[in-house]
Amino acid sequence: MSKSTRPLAGASQKKYFRELFGAQDGVTPEAAAQLLAACEAEIAQVRVRLPIPERGPAQEKAPSKPVTVKTSKARAAAPDELARAAFDPFAFSLVVVMTKGGATALNEKLSAISDADDLRAIAKAQHVGVPADLIDPAAIRNALIEGTERRIADRRAAAS
Repeated sequence: MSKSTRPLAGASQKKYFRELFGAQDGVTPEAAAQLLAACEAEIAQVRVRLPIPERGPAQEKAPSKPVTVKTSKARAAAPDELARAAFDPFAFSLVVVMTKGGATALNEKLSAISDADDLRAIAKAQHVGVPADLIDPAAIRNALIEGTERRIADRRAAAS
């Protein structure tokens, strides 16, 4: 008999909350980011019911009732911090995308990310080496693809 709930923690929990808040009608992106930050600071682990529904982006319409989040002044984040917090370097796994779809599929995923800092965050979070002197996002994408190929080859060599 399969489980009817699933524990989530860390990046998977953050992704779940981001998708949940983003899919709610009447919740602005700013409010969703504030809710995500508050949940990330306060909740260590959750259990969710299965199956987890597929959610698309929230419909863009004006909220019928404003959503407010009360936070202490010490924990209130600046708008720039909220925008940076919205990027999740674990949204997809470089190794999984490369293994299942190859370099072309990984390049397509990475092409959706235009910020060099976000690409560097992915490299750091997923332990893929990228030269520090690269500035151009396209060059960083290529380095991520090459680094992921090396990481997969290293794993296979270690397993044999």
